[in-house]
Amino acid sequence: MVWASLASGAHVKVFCRMIGFNDFAFGVMGAIPFLATFGQLFAAVLIERSGLRKYQFLHTAVIHRLSWLLLAVIPLILPLPSTWAVVWMLAVLSMSWFMAALSAPAWLTWMGDLIPRRIRGRFLASRERRALAVQAIVVTVAGLLLDTFYNRALPETPDAQGSVLTLISLIFVVAAVFGAVDIFLFIRVREVLPAQPPKSVLEFSEPRPRLWRLGRLAHWSGRYARALGRQVLLEPLRDRVFRRYVFYGAMLMFSATVGNWYFWLHAMEGLGFSKLGANFLFMVVGPVSGVVTARFWGRLIDRYGRRPVLMLATMGAVCSVIPWLFTYREMPLPGFVTWTINALAGLAGRLTGHEGWVWIDPAAPVGSYLVAGIGCVIGGSSWLGIGLAQTGIMLAFSDSGGRSRFVAACAVLINVGGVLGGLVGGMIAQWLIFLQDSPLEWGPLRFNNWHATFMAAILARFIAVFWLRGMPEPGSAPVLNVLRQVGANVYSNAATLLLYPLRVVGWRPSYARRTPPPSPGPQRPAEDGGRDPNSE
Repeated sequence: MVWASLASGAHVKVFCRMIGFNDFAFGVMGAIPFLATFGQLFAAVLIERSGLRKYQFLHTAVIHRLSWLLLAVIPLILPLPSTWAVVWMLAVLSMSWFMAALSAPAWLTWMGDLIPRRIRGRFLASRERRALAVQAIVVTVAGLLLDTFYNRALPETPDAQGSVLTLISLIFVVAAVFGAVDIFLFIRVREVLPAQPPKSVLEFSEPRPRLWRLGRLAHWSGRYARALGRQVLLEPLRDRVFRRYVFYGAMLMFSATVGNWYFWLHAMEGLGFSKLGANFLFMVVGPVSGVVTARFWGRLIDRYGRRPVLMLATMGAVCSVIPWLFTYREMPLPGFVTWTINALAGLAGRLTGHEGWVWIDPAAPVGSYLVAGIGCVIGGSSWLGIGLAQTGIMLAFSDSGGRSRFVAACAVLINVGGVLGGLVGGMIAQWLIFLQDSPLEWGPLRFNNWHATFMAAILARFIAVFWLRGMPEPGSAPVLNVLRQVGANVYSNAATLLLYPLRVVGWRPSYARRTPPPSPGPQRPAEDGGRDPNSE
């Protein structure tokens, strides 16, 4: 998880700005991981022909991680900022993510054989909790280091911030090393061989011509690519469930990438968040929210099915973007919040020898930070629920015939939406770049080109929910029933928590304390030797 924590974050944004990225280049960078998934078509063919997944995953994933060493040497071999540096970084990222795409079907089908179906939801939730806890620690340390070396009084250029550029290059080296070690840990995990020889996913019997016959080789390659696209990519779309899920996933990926890096740009350049603050917001607050709710989502998936969980989590993803539309740098903050935090800072300063320590100054954008934090809390929980449910669906496809074909086709078709989202987001941000100087104003709010990508993301997520409505899943509960059950559980737990002190201390109405209990009347002695005559 150290690799995933350092492969994104405030340091990547700063590095890209220093080497010459504009807003459109950020959109292209966001689209590259999704464009590279077309390599999963070839990965599916290799898996179906050999039946082996472990070493295909190991070899390609190690190359994917170690290729980030090539990013670390950009300041050493290329002028900055320059177009050559931008092209080099985009090319290295394309190669890196292509190798990751070759490893993904192998890992999913391999884990599909190793993890029993009955515990997949809980197992994946437990795995996510542990991984995201590590991520919270790593990104906090990276943000602290970046803020220590970054001088806000100087422009964000290689000449002015040379030490920051060196630090980021070292971060890329650490990410590559830890990423490779992470893959090597899978060496001890056993390979699961199929009970029967794998059925060929591609029926193509035309012999390959000799390498020196370039014309025939090009013709053969074209026919092979057409057969691969038709049989591996299009034939799975005949499955209605698969088709619905693919359209949902493609629209969801579009919504994720259309505003991807522009949240970072808006937070750091528009709202003035520090590097640590941005890292903490995007890569700690969200993941911690996911850690807290991971078991909740896992239980919902195991009990009610994946479709209702996807619908609930996707609506949460819609709500997570809305707070960002109402953030601005001068957003006011309640006075008691500032006083409380600075009082704690003063106490900590006296204990550590820093008298007069202040954590929040009047110019700090704390109000907008808290509002954006609400969106990150909702988004972190919602996206983790989406990820768990999607992984369960992918593993279910890998249980059926044509295992890797379904996994690869699903990933490729869904990520078409990711490619389009990154490119469309880049074009929107670049076309509306004039709004940076002349934003649309509504009261204290100022809307620029980055807000336009946020609104496109909200619209795309609403459309994604529409596609889910028609996706059948045998055994899944209706969404309204799930909402009722979840609401009843929340109410029961909240009522128990709030009323428990009354059970311990005791409580009587005020009228019961004021009114004395009625005194018993005179009792008649029992007749017939002390026996009650009515007892017989």
